[in-house]
Amino acid sequence: MTRIVYANLGYSRAIDGSLRHHVGRLHHHLYTPLSAQRQSLSYVRQRIEALDPDLCCLVEIDRGSPTNRYFDQFPELHGGSFGTARIDGKYGADTKLRRLSPSFGKSNAFFSRESVEASARYLAVGKKRLVYDIDLAGIRVLLVHFSLRYRVRTVQIAEVRTWLAEREGPTVVIGDFNAFRGPRELEPLLDGGTLFHANATAGPTFRLGPWRAALDTCLLSSDLKDRFSIEVIDQPFSDHQMLKIDIDDALRQAA
Repeated sequence: MTRIVYANLGYSRAIDGSLRHHVGRLHHHLYTPLSAQRQSLSYVRQRIEALDPDLCCLVEIDRGSPTNRYFDQFPELHGGSFGTARIDGKYGADTKLRRLSPSFGKSNAFFSRESVEASARYLAVGKKRLVYDIDLAGIRVLLVHFSLRYRVRTVQIAEVRTWLAEREGPTVVIGDFNAFRGPRELEPLLDGGTLFHANATAGPTFRLGPWRAALDTCLLSSDLKDRFSIEVIDQPFSDHQMLKIDIDDALRQAA
């Protein structure tokens, strides 16, 4: 079995999405205390260790910014126990951010038990542009974090669709799609039946007060349809939930 865990950490601000947290911890958006960050990161690390994934995909992790005392969160998570660990800025390889910019240090990351081939690719449009393209022992994994703006998001999704055509085989597209308009936003990726929405019935993954939505999405290729399981896991220090995906190795070998 191959296990993938995905989480949007919300920069470890210790805000669970409830109105109580958003109001009572409003200052965390501007300046998150180290104690809150370490508490959040400790929980995530313990959960990751318990789940024991082959690949862990993370979005909204801070390498050190004006809003978090320039604290590098990444070493707190992987702890050197994974064979491959990588973190990159979300805003484009050619983007030069000043140290005092609120976007400075804002990153996505992944780590894996074994050595993997991976590249950091950047979408042509949008502010959040990083996409990891990872080869996990024959499974292609694309880790995405699409724009909050609908028009930009549709262009980004169309570009990812062209990337998917580059190769065949078992594929996972996972990340924060920010699909506020619902599942119809996924249709360009699902047309033709090459991919299907693996967590379509698994429940919401994002909370903002009483509102719930399935913004965090896992798409799988049709050759993985019969031998996978997916679970939404509570993450009390973020407004997003974790996803755990298990894939049967026998199916991978046959694919």
